[in-house]
Order: sequence, then C-alpha cells, then structure tokens
Amino acid sequence: MRTPRSGSFAAQLAVLLNALDQPEQADGKARLARCRSVRDLDRIAETDLGWLQPASSDPRLRLVKHNSGTFLVLSYADGWGTTLVQQGFRR
Repeated sequence: MRTPRSGSFAAQLAVLLNALDQPEQADGKARLARCRSVRDLDRIAETDLGWLQPASSDPRLRLVKHNSGTFLVLSYADGWGTTLVQQGFRR
C-alpha cells in the first residue's frame, strides 16, 4: 500500500481516520473512509448535522466543519462533546 503524498487529500483524511481506532467508532470511520474529496466531507457535515453514527450510538461521532476549512470529529456522550481530532484541508 502506498503512503499518501503529504498535503494530499488522502494524507489529510488519514489524520482523521487514524484517530478513530476504537471498535465502536468503526461505522463512523468507514463512512469517512469512503470520502474522496473535500466536497464529500462538506456533504457529510451539512447533512443530518454531520452525525456519522445513528442516534442509538453512545458515544456518537459527529463531523463538524469550521469556517477556516478545518474539519473536526467530535464524540458526544451524555450531551457533552469532546474533540477527538481536527485537520485542515486544502481547497
């Protein structure tokens, strides 16, 4: 398997994916892994408030886009959110 070129979309996405290593995060990680462009990430963040997992999950992952172009993956449990990882993406 080739290592993604630094600064490429694949390398930037790998930062988000590598932080999601818990078994209960597998479905959220898989959804992010299917993204092929920033546009795909935008679509997730704008759809259903960015939830990466069903409402029955606890904790529940959410993708949030900051106005700077940085994406954050947050873990919500009992109404509280914790940032797991954040990564800026070039346009």
